[in-house]
Amino acid sequence: MWLFFPVIILQLYLFHNEQKSGFKHFSSIENYNLINYNLYYFKSSKVGKVEADKWHKNVYDNKNYISKNFKEQNEYLKTVGINEIKNNFLSYSFYHFKTAIRGVFDPGRFDIMTFFDKEDGKQGFLEILNGNKSLKSIFKDKMIIIILFIIPIFFINIIKYFYFGKYILKNKHSNLIWYLFLLLAYNILVSGPVNSSRYMMPFQIIVICFAIKEFQKKTTTHE
Repeated sequence: MWLFFPVIILQLYLFHNEQKSGFKHFSSIENYNLINYNLYYFKSSKVGKVEADKWHKNVYDNKNYISKNFKEQNEYLKTVGINEIKNNFLSYSFYHFKTAIRGVFDPGRFDIMTFFDKEDGKQGFLEILNGNKSLKSIFKDKMIIIILFIIPIFFINIIKYFYFGKYILKNKHSNLIWYLFLLLAYNILVSGPVNSSRYMMPFQIIVICFAIKEFQKKTTTHE
């Protein structure tokens, strides 16, 4: 029964926000994030940054947004976002899933690149591994020392999630383990294109603990 406690708290929080603003929401910027990040990155990846900028400008120059109140603006942005996803359902779904997983292994380069350059949805080591960007792009903006420092972190992330996955599979009959795993999976998938190392931080203690426990089992077996 206690598993449903967070859901009850969430619904009460959503109800409170709706009563206060007239629009049911978890975050006051959730629809702005949908337009400014998720769909903007998707557009950049699909049709290029110039076209994505034009689309973004048209969204906010619309009469349904200008001079409207909080509820009306969010209803408009939500409608635009949902329609855009419906019209590109398969391609957006794949992009959303791909970039969400990319954030799991991102060692911090996403944040470094966005500090120096505006994000276009194509940052990250997986873009290089997939052949979408050249290897020399990792040395952009004279950040060689930083990049060389976070390269091993990238490989550590791969090892960490490998042992984490093994631990989950070996304890698949534990409801608590699956609850924590599903909570982590939800956080990853709901983030989509904006998922990065900083979004994964709240869950790192869970991932690291499970990975260490599984790794210790391996070392104990070989002794």
